[in-house]
Amino acid sequence: MDDKFILNTAVDYADVDRDEYLLLSGVFKHLQEVAIVHANQYDTGTRVMGSRGESWVLNRIDVAIRRYPRYEDALRIETWSSGVNGFRGYREFRVFSRDELIVSGSSLWLYVNLATKTLVRVPDEVATGFPTLTEPVHQSALERMSAPAPEKPVHLLPVTLRYADVDANGHVNNTAYFEYLQTALARSQLPARPSSVQVKFAKEIPPDTASVEVALEPRDGGVVFGIRSDGVVHAQGWVR
Repeated sequence: MDDKFILNTAVDYADVDRDEYLLLSGVFKHLQEVAIVHANQYDTGTRVMGSRGESWVLNRIDVAIRRYPRYEDALRIETWSSGVNGFRGYREFRVFSRDELIVSGSSLWLYVNLATKTLVRVPDEVATGFPTLTEPVHQSALERMSAPAPEKPVHLLPVTLRYADVDANGHVNNTAYFEYLQTALARSQLPARPSSVQVKFAKEIPPDTASVEVALEPRDGGVVFGIRSDGVVHAQGWVR
């Protein structure tokens, strides 16, 4: 097992849009998959979620998409841990198509007790047993990352949730948020393939939620967005 994990894969037809470009949710599905596989190698991922009753939950992520790959494009996805501190874990991503860097990102994860939904300190055996690399990161200030909320939304769009949106953690999977976002962007006739995405996840979407509302506000050359239901904000950020 290496400190940096590499997954060689390709763009599946199920993950492309009407123009055969990888969906926005598909980008984040690939990042999620490589993170889980890497964590499972060190018994800190989904395989021990049930036995330990604890799990990593994505809190915020900053991703630059230089180019959206197309159907059947070969991908090399690299990920590594850039540190564990208290109840926080930091992870980097790089996606290559051949030798071209097409996606880079930094993410912050929180370690939570699944029963109480509270933050807990990462166990010493997890923190010390997981390798950390000091390579340059995409975004070095995730705690201070700007994730504004729409103040005067120009577009408010309801999006229906589906059975498949809920994952084994008992809430809507983070990758589904990007399906809601891309759907809202397209329906509002705004650019649906952003080149930069910053998201802060606030409160999970319960599995019995019927729909969410996506609020969009064009601002400063980008679009500020919020995803909410029944007055509760689930995620917010901006795309450009």
